[in-house]
Amino acid sequence: MTKRKVLIPLDGSSFSRQIVQVVRTFFDPDDVDILLFRAAYPPSIATDVAPQDVFMGAMPLSGSYDAYTQAVDSEYASATQEREEYRAELAAELQREVERLQQAGYSASAEVQFGEPAQRIIDFVADQGVELVAMTTHGRAGLGRLVLGSVAERVVRSVSAPVLLMRNLPESNANEAPGTALSRTLGAGQQLRIATATDGSTLAQEAICKAGNLAQLLGALLTVYVVASDRKDASHSRRIMEEACRQIAQLAPRPEVVPLVGFTDEVLLEETGRNRIDLLCIGAFQDRGAGASNAIGPTAQRLVQHAPSSVLMYKGHRAKFRRILACVAVDDSLDLMVVNAAAQFARAMDAELRLLHVVPPSAASYLSPARDDAGASGAMALEAVLAQGTRLSELVKAWIARLEEYGIGSDVMLIQRGSVPEAILKTAHDGEYDLVVVGSRAGPAHFLGSVANGVVRYAEQSVLVLRLSNAGA
Repeated sequence: MTKRKVLIPLDGSSFSRQIVQVVRTFFDPDDVDILLFRAAYPPSIATDVAPQDVFMGAMPLSGSYDAYTQAVDSEYASATQEREEYRAELAAELQREVERLQQAGYSASAEVQFGEPAQRIIDFVADQGVELVAMTTHGRAGLGRLVLGSVAERVVRSVSAPVLLMRNLPESNANEAPGTALSRTLGAGQQLRIATATDGSTLAQEAICKAGNLAQLLGALLTVYVVASDRKDASHSRRIMEEACRQIAQLAPRPEVVPLVGFTDEVLLEETGRNRIDLLCIGAFQDRGAGASNAIGPTAQRLVQHAPSSVLMYKGHRAKFRRILACVAVDDSLDLMVVNAAAQFARAMDAELRLLHVVPPSAASYLSPARDDAGASGAMALEAVLAQGTRLSELVKAWIARLEEYGIGSDVMLIQRGSVPEAILKTAHDGEYDLVVVGSRAGPAHFLGSVANGVVRYAEQSVLVLRLSNAGA
């Protein structure tokens, strides 16, 4: 059987070497030939640059021609020696990994090249007939690099071979989830940080007003990102900036206005990844087009999916939030955060709150088999649920106890049986709610299949997605 050529690019970090163990886990020694590859920038300018261009600043400005040429030769030889010493150092690092692989029975070799890392990897894959690339990625900046990283992004886009990626979770993932931080900060005397953004579209501009209103009600700091495309003229960008400034002119303290240039999702993800934001308030951007009134468009979709903060997706259903529907699932601690946040928002906006739990068809594990009184609508009597002595009844009691801490009675609790996203959307529509609050434990890789995503995409109301997990954030 012919072995598959597997290329493992390393960058010298301990994290990048973890991919070696991943390859060993997935492939037996009889399956693969492993090529460890290190591409690095040289310690000095490449040797194919003319010496007079490289060393002119270090050369004597007076004296004989022989003295000049000797100085050039000396500097050139020193740079060449430095490069070769560095190459030997990198090769020695790789050789240690090669020897470990060989001891485990793998066929392994190493290669060191100088140059731009991504391009060197791409060229090596093509030249050597590599059949699989396995690599790690550290990057978090921008949409294209949010999951991949700048080098990995170029490799994935440019090679024909499959690429196995192992992502490095940022250190902030060890801290509390964004939704938990938002829930804790609300009403706790700590200043909330809200951000909003506009590219000039109608709903994006309206979202600025909503974010400004929230900032005033919650005593939060507000940052307004004004995104301009480098493909449009300056007058267009200036109009967007002027309109944004006009909308926040009466707010105190005055919000910070930050101009950004580029693709809206990319530059916003870069900014929110770099700066702490508790809540990102956005409307649909220009790429929504003339779709349905509840559509959010691909740019907003990617922001909701990838933003490292909780996101309020403003849909312009109503200017004020008078009725709020908060959706809780079966999770002891995380959904108390949903209750906290929803209650705080309702109190700040003087809004009516309802708390909804949908019992899915697969809920046999925490529901008593005893007959309940669910009617045709799927509604279940609160008293019957509390009397069952199940996990659900214990959780409902905890939710009610938390609501009572905010002076809210148990009569706001709604329990229904049915398909979760459909039941939430129907309840929100029939009850004429203005805002739906839903928690999300899914990271970006799994968000599209989550209940939260279904609600964001299809609800006619604005939706607050509380990020309850750091996974892939």
